[in-house]
Amino acid sequence: MKSTEFPNRVKKNAFMVATSRAGSSVKLNMNRIACVLFCVGFLSGIGAPSLQAQADNSVDGVTVKSDAVYCMRGGQLDALTDDLKLPFDIVVSTNGCFKVGKGRERKLEEGQVLRRDGWLLNRDGSAWPVFDYVALKEGKVIVVRDGQAETLTKTMTFPNHLRIVPDGSCVYPDGSSARLVDGQLFQLDGASVPAKDTVTLENGRMVVQKSGKLITLKPSEIVGMNDGSRVQWDGTIRNRDGTVTQLREGQTVLVDGPAPAH
Repeated sequence: MKSTEFPNRVKKNAFMVATSRAGSSVKLNMNRIACVLFCVGFLSGIGAPSLQAQADNSVDGVTVKSDAVYCMRGGQLDALTDDLKLPFDIVVSTNGCFKVGKGRERKLEEGQVLRRDGWLLNRDGSAWPVFDYVALKEGKVIVVRDGQAETLTKTMTFPNHLRIVPDGSCVYPDGSSARLVDGQLFQLDGASVPAKDTVTLENGRMVVQKSGKLITLKPSEIVGMNDGSRVQWDGTIRNRDGTVTQLREGQTVLVDGPAPAH
């Protein structure tokens, strides 16, 4: 019996040793796995803020209606459920606020539309970029940084050697001189920004922003726009190619603004 019990004891001891070693190996592997998971979680936690805002090329813009924030895709409105990144380093939050780069937080107001091209449409029909720029507005040169406008008081030289003088005259990088036209815009690096005019039908009235100035059309009045179209007081737009557009109440369309002087 001893001879028969001895092999059993050896097997049992060997099994216990193997089990002990396996347990240690499992514990070691578990510790390694836990360490890896911790590192992954820690690193992803560090990277989380940069991953919160997602780019979506299908979004035309963002608007606020009845205190709710919506993405605009063609004529469709979808609730904004995640922070959204747009071109020009614009990030729109689900609370209706947005930032441009590291600038201050700005809030979208009811009925405003922030387009993916960086232009903000207001309910009164006016439209201006949300990124920093310099423009001639109603005869005055303004510098807009982080949404705050100041009148230019001394000559401004841009990185590309463009120079703009407070009286509206400028010297282009190639050395040629000109005067700015109302509505003409430049980014702060000196790059020209294609200007935009707007046409809005609001409360039965036709309002146009032409060359940076808002004009409310009187009955029977017609205004020629910079893109060659003609706008009638009743909401009719006769385009340069002969087609006709009839605005709906509350609708705003953007058209090409004044052509750059250079």
